Amino acid sequence: MSRLITDDMLEAAIQYLATSSETIAASRANRLRAEHKRKRVRASLILQANERSATLREAWAEAHELYAEACDNEAKAVEHDEFHRNERNKADVIIEAWRTENANHRAGQNFR
Repeated sequence: MSRLITDDMLEAAIQYLATSSETIAASRANRLRAEHKRKRVRASLILQANERSATLREAWAEAHELYAEACDNEAKAVEHDEFHRNERNKADVIIEAWRTENANHRAGQNFR
């Protein structure tokens, strides 16, 4: 019987789950920090704007280079966080597929 999930794949998945908690927590924290920083930059720029209406102050702030930089930093943090979340999900799926594969193999042996 050919295996969908190899022993190396299973071992790598287990290893990732066993060793990635700090990295995942750090990437989530960085994501939250970047989100809050973007909001602070926007608010600060709105307060600095010399426009009369709130809409124009918001537009000026959102067009500012500092806000664009904060948005880029947030996007990078989201990308890093999503990568680790997806890697964790992938490891979970590999382990679950291995379990299913082995359960099916054991069940097949009982009918022989």
